Amino acid sequence: MDATFFTDRYFTPFFFVNIGFIIVFYYCNTYLFVPRLFRRRNFGVYAILILALMIFYGLMPRIYHALFGSLTPNIAPPANGPRPAGPPRVRPILSAGNTVVFLLVFVFSTGIKVFNQWLRSEQRAKEIANEKLQAELSFLKAQINPHFLFNTLNNIYALASAQSEQTAAAVMKLSSIMRYVLTEARADLVPLEKEIQFTSHYIELQKMRLTDKTIIEFNVHGDPMGRQIAPLLLLPFVENAFKYGISTRERSPISILLDIKKDSLYFSICNQKHISTMLRVSDNTGIGISNTKRRLDLFYEDRYALNIEDKTSDFSVKLKIPV
Repeated sequence: MDATFFTDRYFTPFFFVNIGFIIVFYYCNTYLFVPRLFRRRNFGVYAILILALMIFYGLMPRIYHALFGSLTPNIAPPANGPRPAGPPRVRPILSAGNTVVFLLVFVFSTGIKVFNQWLRSEQRAKEIANEKLQAELSFLKAQINPHFLFNTLNNIYALASAQSEQTAAAVMKLSSIMRYVLTEARADLVPLEKEIQFTSHYIELQKMRLTDKTIIEFNVHGDPMGRQIAPLLLLPFVENAFKYGISTRERSPISILLDIKKDSLYFSICNQKHISTMLRVSDNTGIGISNTKRRLDLFYEDRYALNIEDKTSDFSVKLKIPV
């Protein structure tokens, strides 16, 4: 049997018509039928179209035979070869081979297109969620800034009312602090050393209006260089300690610790609670702490640990975040 037997037997005009149809169907289904019918939920029209094409493709051998004759060349059997016996076979109306091939190409092309569309939809959903997240974070930071400025201006007003010599220095401190708040704190992340410096300046500003009854311990352990943190994250807790933890009559210790490990920051702050202070101070600092909790949820998700203990005599916060 020579090599031309397979060429003459299988690579016939019908073979190329058959292959050409299935290739055209693949691209039409992928780039035309699925986007314009399936994705737009025209399922009835899409199903009828696919069914019609499948029937046509299954009938293609019969149609080709009716129009052009035999699907394969008539190759005579050898002279001494056996002769076919028995009644002729009854061919099915639809070609089983063509139907199977059509279904395989249909499932493959539709599946690939739908899967790609699903991936794009998921990516778009993530982008929208991220945009909403950034918008909410920006809104929360925008709430913190005026709140912080309001409290700081109150402190400077108290110094000015008492005609304190520290008023001018306090204004300079405020200028430095506000420069950080209005410029660098707009970023999603800031250098940890900048945030620590900002916190230190805020504490120094608070000290200017305090009496010797208030004892402040502010300790930083570890190297902050090369690490980053969400801006203004620690401020509400420090503000809360100075707002509710100081008294002009009683001893008022405030302990603040920043412990920087290899990949984490441990922050703790503790202050005593004074009934006289809590009675005369409005409870709006909770806005800052609530916003900070929400920012932690949005920015660090499940990668942080926050423990707030509100006891009868003292208030403490312990926070661990990655840096």
